[in-house]
Amino acid sequence: MLPYIPSKDELIKIILARYKTIEAKAPSTEAGFLKLRRLEIRRVKETSSYLIKLFRDIAFNMPFLNDLHPFYRELIDLLVDSSKYKHALAKISHVHIAIKSITRDTLFILRTAGSREEILKARKMFLGRLFNLFNDLEPELEYLRNVVKKLKKLPQIRTDLHTFVIAGMPNVGKSSFVRCVSSGKPEIAEYPFTTKEIHVGHIRLFGESTIQVIDTPGLLDRPLSERNKIELQAILALKHLANVIVFLIDPTLHAGYELERQLKLLREIYENFKEIPIVVAINKIDIAKSEEIETAIKCIEEISNFKIYKISTLKCEGTQEMIIDLVNTYIVPKILDEIRKSKSVK
Repeated sequence: MLPYIPSKDELIKIILARYKTIEAKAPSTEAGFLKLRRLEIRRVKETSSYLIKLFRDIAFNMPFLNDLHPFYRELIDLLVDSSKYKHALAKISHVHIAIKSITRDTLFILRTAGSREEILKARKMFLGRLFNLFNDLEPELEYLRNVVKKLKKLPQIRTDLHTFVIAGMPNVGKSSFVRCVSSGKPEIAEYPFTTKEIHVGHIRLFGESTIQVIDTPGLLDRPLSERNKIELQAILALKHLANVIVFLIDPTLHAGYELERQLKLLREIYENFKEIPIVVAINKIDIAKSEEIETAIKCIEEISNFKIYKISTLKCEGTQEMIIDLVNTYIVPKILDEIRKSKSVK
């Protein structure tokens, strides 16, 4: 949960409103001057405590980059200047020192004040110094407010789940594949680097085990050589999630992309993600000619010894069998290994 960060103007309004509503109990026989001093002392203390907690909550509820999963750490690095982000958080986290100093000075004046005028002057000084502090913090507050807006747009992806990442050119059936193999309608979230959407589906296995299936339109659907630096970094961030990359190929011309162009993308993904298992699914077998399928298989085998499946996402033909095979081959051994490790630790 990201914290709400007020602007400088909001802070001023909040403090003025709170300050005026704070009351202090006093004996009915106490002189008006003493009642005013007691009231101002309480107002200063409570305002100080409120601000210290407010800024501490902001500092400690913003993400600590070094503690994040590498996937989110790399995504955030694309959105914000990490050095500027750390500087802003450091400044916010040390604000309590200035607030305590202002409070200490004000309380000394209040306790030694000899007149109503001196008390009111101390109040004015206290609020004035706080507002000057808010002015000094304005760049950091505005920067962090913008950071929060950007972070809220990050895809809600579980980094603790076994994950299949679906790749391929547009219109080859990636989203349809996610719908075929995952339970329910895939969740959709805006992806900040492409202004397109990311589709996430889930497959429930035995017990609490769940597999995440991610279709990334706009990320792995055109040659990496055509990407700018930010796009490439976003793509490479997926290496921290994918247990298996499923590359879909349409051997027909219905997707609008020739087989040669699809194979070029497959080759580039293979060369950049060699540490991740890659399997290939030839889609649209319900409309593809046998010679188109055979040609696709031959060309795929020339790139590498990929495991090849034949499916139709329109009819969900062969998709469940394919997923069962992938789960048994790549995921079940990992789950069993994790279970063994957890038992050995106990």
